[in-house]
Amino acid sequence: MKPIKRTIPNVIRLMQDAVGDNDRIGYYENIMVTMYATVLLVVAALMNFLVRYFILTLNFQDSIIDSLIFFLIGIAFFIVVKINIKIKLMTLLISGLSLITSVYISIRFYDIIGPAIWTVAFIQISLALIRITKTMLYALELAVLIAFVHIFMRTINSPTFDLDIIYYVVQSVLFIVLCIVFVAVHKIGTDRYYGIEKQYNDVLKKNAEIKILNNNLVNSEQKVKNLAYHDQLTGLPNRYFLANKLSNDIFSSIKNQEIFGILYLDLDDFKMINDTMGHDSGDQVLIQVSKRLVSAMGKNDTVARIGGDEFIILISDCEEIDNINNIAEKILNNFKKPFKINCQDCFLTTSLGLAVYPADGEDAETLIKNADIAMYKAKNKGKNQYMRCLSEMKKNVDDTMKITNGLYQALERNEFELYYQPQVCSATEEIVGLEALIRWHHPEWGMVLPTTFIHIAEQTSLICSIGAWVLRTACTQNKAWQDAGLPKLRIGVNLSPREFYNDNLVDDVKRILKKSGLDHQYLELEITESAAMNEQEHMIDILNTFKAMGIHIAIDDFGTDYASFNYLKQLPIDRIKIPMTFVQGLHTSIKDEAIIKAIIIMAKNMGLKTIAEGVETKNQLDFLNQRMCDEIQGFYYYKPMPANEIEKLLKDFGQAKEISKEVQ
Repeated sequence: MKPIKRTIPNVIRLMQDAVGDNDRIGYYENIMVTMYATVLLVVAALMNFLVRYFILTLNFQDSIIDSLIFFLIGIAFFIVVKINIKIKLMTLLISGLSLITSVYISIRFYDIIGPAIWTVAFIQISLALIRITKTMLYALELAVLIAFVHIFMRTINSPTFDLDIIYYVVQSVLFIVLCIVFVAVHKIGTDRYYGIEKQYNDVLKKNAEIKILNNNLVNSEQKVKNLAYHDQLTGLPNRYFLANKLSNDIFSSIKNQEIFGILYLDLDDFKMINDTMGHDSGDQVLIQVSKRLVSAMGKNDTVARIGGDEFIILISDCEEIDNINNIAEKILNNFKKPFKINCQDCFLTTSLGLAVYPADGEDAETLIKNADIAMYKAKNKGKNQYMRCLSEMKKNVDDTMKITNGLYQALERNEFELYYQPQVCSATEEIVGLEALIRWHHPEWGMVLPTTFIHIAEQTSLICSIGAWVLRTACTQNKAWQDAGLPKLRIGVNLSPREFYNDNLVDDVKRILKKSGLDHQYLELEITESAAMNEQEHMIDILNTFKAMGIHIAIDDFGTDYASFNYLKQLPIDRIKIPMTFVQGLHTSIKDEAIIKAIIIMAKNMGLKTIAEGVETKNQLDFLNQRMCDEIQGFYYYKPMPANEIEKLLKDFGQAKEISKEVQ
């Protein structure tokens, strides 16, 4: 321990300050004992020499030896607390020195100072009261016992029995009684002391436990709050924090007649990073993006991660819309710098949607929704740009949502119907096939054409359910017509690109054909050119399976996207459908005429049939016939018709065919 100022008031103050720390209190008590003992023994050494040498005129050697013993014991008391030893060992040494002092005085000066021995003993007891330990008590009791034995032996060996001996015997007995009483009082005092100390320590312990629990509770509340309102990966505010902040900003804007903006940010093609570099690298990219966005914003702006690779930036300090546009430009420019991942440069772009309060929404939910709409519009227009949510975008999204909700109920409510458009042989003008075309009879909107809802259904899993219904209905209807004796015609059904992601597509087609009883040769599956080119390997395997089953395969809208002739030769197709867009350009566009000629020539050379869609005029028909297009589909011959009208048409067609045979 550190050196202290050795004055009685200072030591007492230190003992009071050390309440609850038994080691420190014991240390200060030992100092108090040695302070008294050292002073008393040094004084005793001086007085002993003066009395014995000058007053009693004893010889110098005897006088100085006794005095030196007192002095050395006093110095020993002083040294014990100066050396760095443990408290228990220090107490043991002080108790031993007290024992030596008492025994030495009792035995050495018994004949000379008489009752002064007891005075010294009382002083020793007083010192013991300062240092309340069993070790000190046992040392004093041992000293008393040794002194009593010495007195008793001197009494027995005394040749005479005088009053001095009686006095010493009585004093010894009384002192033994005093020691017994002192032991009892000491026991009561120490028990009370340790009881109070235990209670005090228990209170301190409970108080410490309460403080720890309180700190843990505060820390836990802070952690829960932090987890609830912040993203764990990036540390940015999350959706809940943003919602509260937006609500506060809206309230403030209403009060101060101010505007503010939000930017909805989504990383372009971020999935590719996760797929090629791993999700850990993807997380590192998100962390770097977060830091870069925060560094680019003002101190009052808020950058929040709302999930995945999507962020929302709340721009509070903006006096006009141009300020928000400038920030969007700044973010796009910031993304031109590469991100460092595993010592590699990683380049990213982002698409942003912009919404302004209150023009683009008067509540948090509407603002975020409209910014999201604008962001997806920016992605659809080529990515790496920003767009503001316009009223037309909002309307399109609202209409899409209504159509999507309606589609989920359309199958259950049996609102779909198939129309059939005949396909005519150019050479004979006979009906050789039908194409199944879906129609939606909505209870409020009336007849809804597929151009309105099919692309929306393709964005969800609904297209698979709708496609299965179309195939099942068309096959069942065609078989019913054949069983009724009507001409056996092939029926064309469109397959959506999304349906090819269905692992059970082939099994579903087999099951539908088996259940309907339709012969495989009377089914033709139509796929778009874009689907055929995009899926490639996967598409070829499935189409080969259908071809092996005897099903016809046709490519629809050929030439509207990007025809790969090298890839086309690998597809097991039977028929190429010439799109209406080219047919409508006949006699008005030399390029459309050249394209149609090229398609027909290519198909002939590859051994494929051709069918032209959207034929409406005699001039179009003549051009196609002259170029030897195999089949015609369009309003010139027939429009799409419901099943009952097709049935009547096929009956008339069959009767006309029979009459023609009879005439021949």
